Amino acid sequence: MMRTSYPTQRSTSGGARLAAVLALVLALALPALWAARAEAAAPFIYRSITLPRGHVALDLGLGVGHDDVDPGPSVTGFGLNLEVAGGITSEVEMGVRTGIRLDTDGQFTQADKYGRPFDTETYGTNNDRVANPEVHLRWAVARGSAAQLGLELRAYLPVEDNSRFGIMFGLPIALRAGSVRIDTGLYVPIIFTEPNTTTIVSVPLHLWIQASSTTWLGPLFGLRVVSNNGSHNEYPLGFGLGTMLSRAIDLRMWFLFPDINRNEGARQFGAGIALQIRFE
Repeated sequence: MMRTSYPTQRSTSGGARLAAVLALVLALALPALWAARAEAAAPFIYRSITLPRGHVALDLGLGVGHDDVDPGPSVTGFGLNLEVAGGITSEVEMGVRTGIRLDTDGQFTQADKYGRPFDTETYGTNNDRVANPEVHLRWAVARGSAAQLGLELRAYLPVEDNSRFGIMFGLPIALRAGSVRIDTGLYVPIIFTEPNTTTIVSVPLHLWIQASSTTWLGPLFGLRVVSNNGSHNEYPLGFGLGTMLSRAIDLRMWFLFPDINRNEGARQFGAGIALQIRFE
C-alpha cells in the first residue's frame, strides 16, 4: 500500500503507557481464562465462515507496528482493534469495526491493523487517531464438510482526514481436509481516491493446522495487485497461533510482514494479540 508521510509532531508517551496497562491487564486475566475448560466448542477448522443466528462476537485486539524504512526515523507504535459482529440468520452475518491508534507512531504504522489476527484484508484507512469505520455483510452461499463459499460486501466510511469512501467485494472460501484448513478467496477493494481510483485484487492463503482440539496454528501468505497510477504487487507473510480458552473465548496471536516484495519489506512488520468473546 502507499506510504504516508511521518507526522512532524511526536505525541507524548501517554498512548504507550495506556498500551502497556492494557497488555498488563490482559496478562493478569489470562491465567483465570486459561483455567476455564473449553467445553465442547467446535475446533477452529470446523467453524462456519459466518456466525450462527443470534450469536454475537466481540473482538478486542492490541497491535504493535514497527517501521524503519528510509527516509525517516525508526518508529514503533500501538493501536487497538474494536470489532463486533452478529449472525442475522444462519447464513448471514453483519458487523462493524474500527481502530484506535494510541500514539503518533501508532498512527504512522496504522498499528490497529495488527490487532486483528488473522485478517490481512485491511484497506481504506489513513493515519488519524481513529481509523475509518468498516461495515460488512457476509453471506454463506454454500457450506459442506470439506468446503465453504461465501459472498462479502464491505464499506469503508471516510471519517479520517483526506480519506475517501470505498467498497470491497469478497468471495471468501474455506477448504478442509483432515486436520488442515485453508482460508482463501478473492477480495477486490475499490477506494475512490483522487485523481485516480485505487483498485486492489487480493488472494490470501492462510494454512491452518488443528494441533489439538483447542489449538490451531499456521503460516499466512497472500498476493495483492494494487492499481492506482500504475500497478505493483504486494506479498504479505506471517504466522498465526490461536487457542480456545473456553467455549466462548479465543485467544489469537500473530506476526505479520505486510509486504515483503520490496527491499525494505523485512523492516516493516507488526504483531498482535486479541480476544474474541462470543455470546450465544
